[in-house]
Amino acid sequence: MKTELLVRLREIAERVVSLKGACSNEESTKLYLVMPFIGTLGYDFTDPHEVYPEHNADFSQEYPDKVDLVILKDGVPTIAFEVKKAGAPIIDHRGQLARYFNAVPSIRVGVITNGIIYAFYVDSDAPNMMDDDPFLIVDLEKVALGNHDVETLDAIEALTKPVFNPEFISEQAQQKLLKRRLRTFFVEEARAPSQDFCRFALERVGLKYLRSHTIDKHYAPLVVSAFEESLIEPVVRILRERSALEQPDEAEGKASAGSRIVTTERELSIFAFVRRRLSFLVSNERYFDAIERIQYRDYIGHFTVYYEQIKKGRIFDFIEGANGYDRYTFPDPFGEIITSNPRDLDKALLSVFMSRVSELGSQDASVNASTNSRTNRSA
Repeated sequence: MKTELLVRLREIAERVVSLKGACSNEESTKLYLVMPFIGTLGYDFTDPHEVYPEHNADFSQEYPDKVDLVILKDGVPTIAFEVKKAGAPIIDHRGQLARYFNAVPSIRVGVITNGIIYAFYVDSDAPNMMDDDPFLIVDLEKVALGNHDVETLDAIEALTKPVFNPEFISEQAQQKLLKRRLRTFFVEEARAPSQDFCRFALERVGLKYLRSHTIDKHYAPLVVSAFEESLIEPVVRILRERSALEQPDEAEGKASAGSRIVTTERELSIFAFVRRRLSFLVSNERYFDAIERIQYRDYIGHFTVYYEQIKKGRIFDFIEGANGYDRYTFPDPFGEIITSNPRDLDKALLSVFMSRVSELGSQDASVNASTNSRTNRSA
């Protein structure tokens, strides 16, 4: 079923990309983009007993709250859609959907969409009080490009008609939101550990009754260093193993050109450092998720680290120095940086990476940036 769902999602995603320019208002977006997506989930949008437009909460005659579409189960609304025109930002339009969510106890999932990006909400914190943060964001432009992950596909599958279970959705959403907050907490503590976190870690290794000044001055930097090393070493080991497996094929391919490229341990450690360091430098979930799409390519004479596309996404070229001072060449305005300490790259690395994500990424920036600023405050 999952394979079939993925095929249908890709088909509808490609259709959305081709039609979005023709949808200049909410009604056309709803008709040509959103309703076919609902059909992809297995619901019959031609049957008013299953999908109903302009559904009214009917709890106030003076201020009636309604949503653009609802999915009905046994005549009872269970999933509500608030639709904005294609390309419009969606994060600022929670109010009406939240009021409807609160007014209709049977609603278990709320969706805000512009036909391209879908933000899914539940009431994991309190019954019938829509969460501030979506538990799932689906970008059909990314799906059309083949960018999707198993976790997202699992979440979409749980929303389809054959398997939809409100209780399971709520539990799944709660776990996803909690994991996101925990990840934010760990990143913040690893970047600038609090005294409570330092005390906890130090007590676990036998150091107790330390003064606050002593922790701040002597032990907090050690906690940061140990945290970073515990993250980077497994990554380096995995990359080294992958490189060893791939090397024979690479060598064979290069032999015909009279050359042999060997990716060194130092190059792999720099690549791992970049991913790990950016996880401490970035400030929101959008950029955090994008770190996974940083890749490398080894050439004769230099090692390139890039985001998604080797040419448009180049972050820097690396040349290993014999005297411990390595050369990093970034795009303008940073240019060439020669250093023995990779942390000297922080400003250039973060700036170029964020620029590449903005240039090559999609329009979900406003959703994720706003979402995670709230997530950071709540964590």
